[in-house]
Amino acid sequence: MKNLIIVIALVLILLTLGIKLLYSENLVKVYTKEDIKKLADVYVANNLGLKNPAIVDVDKDGDFDILIFNNGNVEYYKNTGSLEMPFFIPENMKYDKYISASFVDIALPYPVFFADKNGDGSPDMFVVKDKIYDSQQQRYEYNVLYAENFLGLDTGVLITIVLVLLIIVLVLIIL
Repeated sequence: MKNLIIVIALVLILLTLGIKLLYSENLVKVYTKEDIKKLADVYVANNLGLKNPAIVDVDKDGDFDILIFNNGNVEYYKNTGSLEMPFFIPENMKYDKYISASFVDIALPYPVFFADKNGDGSPDMFVVKDKIYDSQQQRYEYNVLYAENFLGLDTGVLITIVLVLLIIVLVLIIL
């Protein structure tokens, strides 16, 4: 009887793992700060000249797309290139809306990548700033800051939090 219970428990565990693997959309791609540093220049200096984008895989195809916040409107630019060589086209200029309680147009102060750093399936935030010359490698590269999404929030909620914090900072500066 004891062996039967152990076998049933093992079958249930394997079945649960198998179902989880079968129904997961993709294997979770994990990015390091070094990965983002390597990708930063082609996304920041994008073919459309978009300044300080939110860079996220909107369509879940394995490469990063761009979201721009413009006067209460979120614009979506699809990457039709590859992960390493992106090429952006306007996909949906009314992708979403947001309400700003500020008199000043809200924009991200730096380009921001939303990608999974720790393999937990939720997007973490990488802020790309300060392009500096690395004399050891003889090239320019960006300084990348990282903040873990320890609450498991989705990308939309993270972007909203960033924009709310930006509004608070602007209000404090104005006052």
